[in-house]
Amino acid sequence: MLPSTSLTPIRSSDAPPLTFAGWTDDLRAQGFVVLPQSHAVPVDLWLREPTGRVLHLRARGTRVALRAYEGSDFTTVLLRAECDCEEHRTAGAAGRIALTPGAQPMAEAEYDGAAEAGWTGAAAGRLGVVEAAELFVLLSARLPGSETLPGAGASTVQPDSTSREGSPSCPPSSVLAPARAG
Repeated sequence: MLPSTSLTPIRSSDAPPLTFAGWTDDLRAQGFVVLPQSHAVPVDLWLREPTGRVLHLRARGTRVALRAYEGSDFTTVLLRAECDCEEHRTAGAAGRIALTPGAQPMAEAEYDGAAEAGWTGAAAGRLGVVEAAELFVLLSARLPGSETLPGAGASTVQPDSTSREGSPSCPPSSVLAPARAG
C-alpha cells in the first residue's frame, strides 16, 4: 500500500486525476521551468525557479529530498553524434543541462519515510504523483529561502486503504510530520 496524504489538495476535487504531465503543467503555470531530465518513476523532478535557483526533488529508498542549487551550479553538456566529423560539428550538438561536478546544495529539506512513517525498502521510489506533489509542497515549505507553495498547511499522511493494481506493496504510512529539531 502506498501512502496517501491529507494535505490540502493541490487540485480541486472535480479535476481529472493528477498525472506527472499534469503536475509539471501546474508547476509551469506557477512560474517554474521544468527541466528535461525530470521523470515520474521514481520521482526525479528538476525545476528552475523564476529567481534562477534550481530545485531537485528526488525520491529513493525511504527518503524524499528537496535540494536547492544556485543557477550557476549548472552547465550545459554537449551531446554529440557517434562520429565527430565536421558535418556533425557544424550542424550543432544537442545540449543537456547538468549539475557541475562538486556542486553542493545551498539548502536541503528531507522527508525520512522510515523514521516518520515506517517505510521500508524502496517505498519512496513507488510514490505516486499525488503523494510526490504533496511532499514537494511540504518540503518546499521546510526549505530555507523558498516561497511556500499553495497548500503547504496541514502535514499528515494517513494510511491508504486502497491498493493500486500492479503497484508493489509498501507499509502504510502513519504520520507525515515536520522534521524534528535536535
